[in-house]
Amino acid sequence: MKKISFVVNGLLKNIDSIRAEIENQFSEEFDLSFLISPRSTESITLAERSLSNGADYIIAIGGDGTINEVINGVMKAPKEKRNDLIVGLLPTGSGNDFAKTMKLSSDIAYLKKMILQNNYRVIDLGEIKCKDFNNRDITRYFNNIADIGLGGEVVAILNRSKKIFGPTFRYFKASIQAFFSYKKKRIKIVSKEFVWEGAVLILCLANAGYFGSGLGIAPHAKVDDGKIAVVIAGDISLFDYLKNLPKIRRQQFINHPGLSYHEVESCTIEPLDNGLLLETDGELAGTLPLSMTVLKKELKFLSPD
Repeated sequence: MKKISFVVNGLLKNIDSIRAEIENQFSEEFDLSFLISPRSTESITLAERSLSNGADYIIAIGGDGTINEVINGVMKAPKEKRNDLIVGLLPTGSGNDFAKTMKLSSDIAYLKKMILQNNYRVIDLGEIKCKDFNNRDITRYFNNIADIGLGGEVVAILNRSKKIFGPTFRYFKASIQAFFSYKKKRIKIVSKEFVWEGAVLILCLANAGYFGSGLGIAPHAKVDDGKIAVVIAGDISLFDYLKNLPKIRRQQFINHPGLSYHEVESCTIEPLDNGLLLETDGELAGTLPLSMTVLKKELKFLSPD
């Protein structure tokens, strides 16, 4: 009997009803375990424990932050121990951007169907080596998007705000606030494909196309092409952002002299000013400098494709 470990964001309000429905649909055919994450970053430890306990599937129940933590936990194990593992996501969080790329549903019957039909894609991951907030060397993995600049400021604002309204409105409001509080800082990004230096509003390293509750920032990103899409927004005003917001939501390329699109297999980013934050999939991860490498075909991920 295959083992499925569900790693659940403990902040969800309907955990009991989700668990009851999963047990109703899965318990006769699978060996189930439920691990509830009581706080931020705890899902990393729970995913690592699930793999050690022989899970065949580890399913995150939550949003972009939860699945990012699960993947970071899985990546702590040697590659030979995770070769047969399949990771999945039941999107129930406040941000479900990676689920949008992977065409996932919050329907539990749909999740079971993917498992029974053995539907998965082997996806790339981005590996980042940088500094944590205590100036220690760390390694962080991202399945969706990592960014520096405005994105970290937005996450910091969201972490301080109350979750009264929906995620799309909350992100939009935080973005507008960040435009007024964030001062553009200079960086230098170096890769074999290109070199860029200047003051940056935001720089995105994208394995998938969406972030910020439905913003299609990287139309050229693909989760399994062996490359990370890079989007650099330099001299972009709040007016430019608002004018092009509908196109961004439709995941269209924007023709603007302050915006450029690239693809890399690896790169380094050096800070030329202080105070730049790195965020990965909605979680503040550390500070610059950083080095990034694509891990090609690294992880089996449940997907209808």
